[in-house]
Amino acid sequence: MLPDFASVIPESKEDALAYLSSLKSAKIFAGGTDLLVKMRRGESYSHIVDITGIHDLKVISDHDEMINIGALSTHYEISVNQIISEKALSLAQACGWVGSPAIRNMGTIGGNLVNASPAADSLAPLLIHDADVVLESKDGTRRMRLEDFILAPYKTDIQPHEILTFITIKGLPGYREGYKRVTKRAAWAISRLSIAWAIQEKGGFYKDVKLAIGSCTPMPFRPRKVEDSLKDRAKDEKTIQVAVGEIIDEIIKVSGMRPSFVYKIPVVKALLEDILKG
Repeated sequence: MLPDFASVIPESKEDALAYLSSLKSAKIFAGGTDLLVKMRRGESYSHIVDITGIHDLKVISDHDEMINIGALSTHYEISVNQIISEKALSLAQACGWVGSPAIRNMGTIGGNLVNASPAADSLAPLLIHDADVVLESKDGTRRMRLEDFILAPYKTDIQPHEILTFITIKGLPGYREGYKRVTKRAAWAISRLSIAWAIQEKGGFYKDVKLAIGSCTPMPFRPRKVEDSLKDRAKDEKTIQVAVGEIIDEIIKVSGMRPSFVYKIPVVKALLEDILKG
């Protein structure tokens, strides 16, 4: 049972921002796959501002190396988008794994980021593409790195009168790129751990390595020291084993030694070895 609320349906982004500015207890509805669950558990708001009909926030476009993703783009739309598939393959793959077909068709990437679940499939791919988020209110616009936007599990820097309107990422054409995850069952499940990667190689050497670990730490992260250490290093067994060991050490340092790591750490090790060997 949902608590009582009034619903408003703005026709434009400007109308939505005006509603958020004037209403004391309002919440954005942008797909609702997370919001409705929370409301059934007791969260309540005087008004729900349904922005799902605002077309401008559904557009995916690119210019040079930058890709602009409207926050109302659904996981399904991202998973089949040609721009994303060609320049950010890991994100297309991750969005294609989100929930069930119904969830992929309803849930939006903006809602996914604002919810900030540590298990969100989109986060690790967005991190390797150096994602920024654009936040708008009647008072103006601000842009920040995704890594700074997510403050803690299920907590972000979005303010009550702001809307996350766009996500911008850097395309990585020419990289070997992908996304792997482990779940309790084959489909329709929350990720227990995930890895996104984009690797550029030449002549048996790593030229650029981008990795992001998701789900098995409080927040997804990039092991940037390891990434830097792999630049211009030979792609051999010793290099790979040292890098994998350092990443696992960082996972344990960030999270502490959790009971689940008895099975997760060997799986992470195997996945990382496979990814780096290519």
